This record gives sequence, structure tokens and C-alpha cells, in this order.
Amino acid sequence: MAKTKSRKFHKIKIHHNRWLIWAIAYVVFVGIALTGYLKIANISLDSENSGQNIFVAAHSYSAPSLGFTLRYPADWSIESDSTTSVTFLPTDGAESGVTVSVMAPSAEKSIRKTLKVSEESRTTVDGISAAKITNDLGNGYTETVVMAISNHLLYVVRGSDNFVQNLLVTFHFLPLSK
Repeated sequence: MAKTKSRKFHKIKIHHNRWLIWAIAYVVFVGIALTGYLKIANISLDSENSGQNIFVAAHSYSAPSLGFTLRYPADWSIESDSTTSVTFLPTDGAESGVTVSVMAPSAEKSIRKTLKVSEESRTTVDGISAAKITNDLGNGYTETVVMAISNHLLYVVRGSDNFVQNLLVTFHFLPLSK
């Protein structure tokens, strides 16, 4: 009789704490997923809050001769001091409004000399890079000054930060009409 060769199957050793390892892996996975969800939820909450700052009832203002259009709150009034400047004022008079001035780009240096800059950063206005300056007015008051160059003109938007930001969301440059 022939000797039969018995085959030994290799036994796979399973760690005696395999369920503990799987439980730890599951907890780590759920923790990472929950952290990611909370970060996304915070971002969406922030965007919901900023959406409340955008004016709901609004009128359109268009100045083809100055090269811009924007939307402003329906309960605000407009004052035009000159042919190059327009001021949008809240009717309650509690705060000053927002002034949009249009001038030669060379005026930027003289404007900067009049400002007491406490902070400066970059922003965009209708897709164009602009300087956003926080001007210290003293006694704890500040104003936001945004300067952008378009149509070979300097556009200067000044007022309280909240009002300026809300108007700039709707600000668009127009081709200049002669």
C-alpha cells in the first residue's frame, strides 16, 4: 500500500481580541465622520447667518455715466452731492450710509493719505481685485473703504462695514457711457 500523504492546511491564526480591534476601528471611523459633519454644519450655519444680512426689499440704482449699478434697501434715500459721488442713506438716520465715488486712479494716493489705516486686506468687487481698508475714525468708530479700479477709473465705496459689504454683493461695473 502506498503511503498517503496527508495535507496539512495552514491554520490562520485569528487574534483573540479581534472584536475589540473591530470595535475600535468602528469608533474611530464614526468619530471622523461625525467631526466632518459638524464642520460642514458649522459652515452652512455661517452661510445662513450671512444670508440674513443681505437686503430683501431693494431698489436698483444704475449710473451709466459713472459706470456702475447696485441694489440698495428700499427704505433708503439717495443723495447726489456731485456728478462723481452718490450717497445711499438709511431713512432712520441712526447711521451714516454708503458713499460711492468715482475718480481718476491717481487720486488713490491722496485718499490713502487722509486715512488712518488700522487694517488692510484684499477683496473682490464684481470679480475685480480691490483694496479693503478699515479706517480708524477715532473714539472707537471705524469705516470700511473699498477701492477698485475698473474702466480706467477708481471706485471708492465708504461706509460702515455691514452696509458696504451688503451693497458690494450687488455692485456691478458697467461699460462707461459717454
